[in-house]
Amino acid sequence: MAYVARADDQYRMSAELRALLDAAVDAIVMIDEQGRITTFNAAAERLFGRKTEEAIGQGVEILMPEPHRSEHAEYVRRYLETGEKHIIGIGREAVAVRANGDTFPISLSIGEARGPNGRRFVAFIRDLSSQRTAELRARALEARLSQVGRFNLMGEMAAGIAHEINQPLSAIATYAQAAKRVLERERPEMQQLIDVCKKIDEQALRAGRVLENLRKFIRKQEIQADPIDVNTAVADVMNLIEADARAEGIRVVANYAADLPPVRANAVQLQQVVLNLTRNAVDAMRDALGRDRGIAIATERGETGGVKINVADHGPGVSRQLGENIFHPFVTTKRDGLGVGLAISRTIVQSYGGSLSYRDNPEGGAIFVVELPPEEATP
Repeated sequence: MAYVARADDQYRMSAELRALLDAAVDAIVMIDEQGRITTFNAAAERLFGRKTEEAIGQGVEILMPEPHRSEHAEYVRRYLETGEKHIIGIGREAVAVRANGDTFPISLSIGEARGPNGRRFVAFIRDLSSQRTAELRARALEARLSQVGRFNLMGEMAAGIAHEINQPLSAIATYAQAAKRVLERERPEMQQLIDVCKKIDEQALRAGRVLENLRKFIRKQEIQADPIDVNTAVADVMNLIEADARAEGIRVVANYAADLPPVRANAVQLQQVVLNLTRNAVDAMRDALGRDRGIAIATERGETGGVKINVADHGPGVSRQLGENIFHPFVTTKRDGLGVGLAISRTIVQSYGGSLSYRDNPEGGAIFVVELPPEEATP
């Protein structure tokens, strides 16, 4: 015998469905083809601050802020005419509005049901406010920790920075003494004095650029990178490199390859990297047997079309125990070293899309290699 549904069975099914909807954690809102709300569960009441009785029969636009509120009817009309799905079946994030006018982020999923009474659209809505607040707090904490870390690193970098500033300051002092000697002559050579003053000016500007880059590093500002000629950048600091090595009785030889492509970098930062590598080479060779062979600096075209800067020394080399750890912060073989120079240098080079590595020198010692991509390949 066929089962015939009675009125109380239909009521029981409706009550059971309502209980199921109200037990859902997510807000569930159903609308008809005209965009009128037909179902509004308990979670939706809590989420939107509206009673079910107030929501039923209202256009679903009351749950949306502008401009979506004004545009929603057109969205529904276009879908009913074309069948093209832009939201249905695709989860997305959106913005909703509460009864008091407050907007908040939501995760929205929409499905479609077809029946004898026409189409129905059901939306599952989850409040993302707590998630967004947690994300913002996490980002703020990360930013604060990053800033603290930068200041801690600056404390560790103090000795290295002092050295970078001391080089142009020492050069300024030397040139100033030379200018004084010229002026003390009965007949000062004006051209010679002009040349000395020009060199003092260059070194003062260099010290200023080092400090400016340091200030930008602390404030986390972008440091300008421009197309530069590597040979020129290295040649411009050779007098400082030679002075550093000459003080220890170590000679420096430089070889520049011709027709190298320009690279995109900050000239002062790149020069600081080269100075750091040559200073390390001087320190490594201070008591080495091969110090008479000196330090060799060479530029060449890289295998990928970029530019390489090689700094070769004849010191004891890098121990196998250290290996790649030599580029980690606070790893050093120097008695008074902080172990941040190579770490910072690698970070600088990598910011230009390049690499800083080392290999054993066949003649004894180590060869550090800065490799930079050509300008057109820089991201």
